[in-house]
Amino acid sequence: MGWIRALILLCASTGIAAAQELPARHGRSTLQPGTPIERTISPGQSHSYQVTAEENTLVQITVEQRGIDVVVRVHHPGGRKVGEYDSPNGADGPEDVSFVTAAKVAYQIEVTPLSREPGSAGKYEIRLVEMRPATEQEIKESKGQEALKARGLALINELEGVISELRHPQSRIKAQMQAAQLLWDSDEKRAQKYVTDAIISFKELRAGFNPDNKEYTRKYYVITNLRYEIVQALTRRQPEMALSFIRSTPPLADPYGNQRDLATHEAALELEVANQLVQKDPKRTLEIARENLKTRFSSALTSTIQHLKQQNPEMAAELASEVANKLLSEKLLKNSDAASLVISLIQMSAPSHGNQGGDTNGSTKNTPLLSDQQRRDLLQKAMNEALAYKPVNPHSYSPERDYAWSLLHGLKALGGEVETVMNGSVAAVEKRIKEFPGFNAPQMEDFQQYQNAVNNTSLPLDDVIQTLSKAPKEQREQLFVQLANRAVNNGDIARARQIINDYVTTPYNRQQALYNLEMQEMYRSMSKGKVEDALRSVASLSDADERAQMLTQIASQIGPGYKRATALLFLDQARGLLPSSVQAQSQPQMQTLLEIAKAFSRYDSKRAFEIVDPLIDQFNEISAAARAMQGFGGEYFDDEELNLQNGNAVAGVATQLTAALATLGLSNFDQAKATADRIRLPEVRLRAYLDIAQQAIQPPR
Repeated sequence: MGWIRALILLCASTGIAAAQELPARHGRSTLQPGTPIERTISPGQSHSYQVTAEENTLVQITVEQRGIDVVVRVHHPGGRKVGEYDSPNGADGPEDVSFVTAAKVAYQIEVTPLSREPGSAGKYEIRLVEMRPATEQEIKESKGQEALKARGLALINELEGVISELRHPQSRIKAQMQAAQLLWDSDEKRAQKYVTDAIISFKELRAGFNPDNKEYTRKYYVITNLRYEIVQALTRRQPEMALSFIRSTPPLADPYGNQRDLATHEAALELEVANQLVQKDPKRTLEIARENLKTRFSSALTSTIQHLKQQNPEMAAELASEVANKLLSEKLLKNSDAASLVISLIQMSAPSHGNQGGDTNGSTKNTPLLSDQQRRDLLQKAMNEALAYKPVNPHSYSPERDYAWSLLHGLKALGGEVETVMNGSVAAVEKRIKEFPGFNAPQMEDFQQYQNAVNNTSLPLDDVIQTLSKAPKEQREQLFVQLANRAVNNGDIARARQIINDYVTTPYNRQQALYNLEMQEMYRSMSKGKVEDALRSVASLSDADERAQMLTQIASQIGPGYKRATALLFLDQARGLLPSSVQAQSQPQMQTLLEIAKAFSRYDSKRAFEIVDPLIDQFNEISAAARAMQGFGGEYFDDEELNLQNGNAVAGVATQLTAALATLGLSNFDQAKATADRIRLPEVRLRAYLDIAQQAIQPPR
């Protein structure tokens, strides 16, 4: 999912069968326990349901997405939004909804696609998992959201001095930006100060980077990633400030001299800001895009044109026309962005048949992006340059060779449309691709033959095995792994294991393939709600760390969507598959224990803290050992502070620990903060406070 949330229009509700159809914009289906409803939904539609329960009832609903990403909103009959649920799992998997009723009324459940872009329909299944009297803790949490938010904001207020005292500039800048994001809605003035301080610190940090320093390459990626994070944070809240920051902090010189990619990335950053402005000020979006176009091409222009088309089709057509005119005077084989952009512009400007929707003022006018002549000219130019390419040396690399290859495949994707500029164009493109330097037609055709056999589900597995046995040795194992995956998808895990054991002979490849099979089987079991089967798959693994890694995936999904007693039973079983020691024996086990604690916190915070408390002590021991090892094979600390950005193992444990404390803070804010107080490293303790505050101010849905 992208970070720019689409505004979804609420439309009429439609049923999955004629007998269930409801009057548009009026009726709602009532959800009943044990009666799932499967429906098809398209972008622009909205389906409505209702649930009625006694006061202080916990209601759990699961919406299983099957090919479309949806948002679930819960409303009180008076119109007040109770919650919005949109987990980052894309178009497949569950959206778990949980709320406590404040009165005996009919709560309204709305299911809408996340994207408002025209697209294909998808299915989802909605079911009422559980309605039961809420526990005292659940009632307290439900009623205390505003109080919890206030406590989170108060905690941020306590941290200002601590943040400014951090020695490590990257940590200080990240903390300042995180605090700013949390304060923006309640205290914009203080948030703005944090942002200003972060930008000043960043500019000072950047100014100290010397290309002649032997550490330049390593630090280059640190500063580049930090700059990108600041841009992303500002783009959401202050797009104009983000644009100013981009232009006032030009990127550092690439240590490998790859300046072309830097320019492309900068153009994309500016256009991302432009896209954020489009709803409030499409004229400003067009202005930024035009400034961008004056100095360079960017394939990101297609996204800006699409955003403008949603808001102002005439402005979108103006920009598309200007891009097209500049492309017509460009040598496509000298510019990768131009080569990519010309094909994208041809594709997106295809004439639509019938009205595809109106503009923002309700007009049904459908403004074409390009005139027929402009589009034809672009197609002719792409065709001419792609077919005219001849390498100076067929055996040497050149950028033009890649650009020509890209153009040829883009033209091929257009299909018969290329015939409109010249008869025989399809055949000419196909012939040129096959003749392309480095294209080994016989090998490719042989490989495609084996790939087709794997993908042909009508062929019995034994027949496919016979075919694959004739494949070249360097391709054979990969093809058999794919065939094993096909068997898994058909539910035949035993046959999949047999294929791997019999035909994947390289020990490492076989081990990895078998482990991946177990992971797939575990995911399949979890997706069907068969947690017992998933836990049995884990129990069969002999490697303790592999078992822990799989348990982490299971534990993170136990809770929402399951009845309380069932969830607690599963969590007890998961904990029982780990060593009985209260401290972890490896980093994977530490992560798994923390995930189990997070899942327990939804139902039994006492159990959750019993798991986390010993891990705090263990982390203090680990960080003390890391400090002693600094300079002897490990780079953990920088300026006497734990470096939380360089990917070291101790930083990884710290991040997992603070995230777990943040989740536990939703059930017991005071105890989570008191537990964080026991972290000895002040920089990690600060990170824990910020994470706890973030969960309190912006609780996950």
